[in-house]
Amino acid sequence: MFGFGKKKNGSVLVAAASGTVINVDALTDEVFSKKILGDGYAVKPENGTIVSPADGKIIDVQDSHHAYGIQTNDGLELLVHIGIDTVSLNGEGFTPCVKNGDKVKAGQALCEVDLGKIQAAGYPTDTVVLITNIDEIKDFNVIIGEAKAGETEVLTYTK
Repeated sequence: MFGFGKKKNGSVLVAAASGTVINVDALTDEVFSKKILGDGYAVKPENGTIVSPADGKIIDVQDSHHAYGIQTNDGLELLVHIGIDTVSLNGEGFTPCVKNGDKVKAGQALCEVDLGKIQAAGYPTDTVVLITNIDEIKDFNVIIGEAKAGETEVLTYTK
């Protein structure tokens, strides 16, 4: 919270969206709440700008633009998943800002999202950030509360 360790060894993830940070076990989708794909945090976004939670490289952009894979500079594999069940929207309401192979910095826009379109379709807008290779992490801590995209440290970890 005070910047200790920030960017020295990549031990911090920042908020992928502005809004309220929650634990993934509070999500309605069991794939996320039961941590089947990994562990991390979620944000109830207040606007549609979704950003990279860390420096790294884009390793996957789903055709529907609702999910992005990032390999961080220190080897973590992150999944940024925008909304719950939003793959069903087939990309409607999602405008990607990156493509596979792009290098990204923490806070750089990944996607612009029409949150109203997601809500109108009946889907939650919760944006999930998972560490999919969680076995590489010895310990981590999620910092719950209000966050600003690309700025607020919301997950600290030790490899």
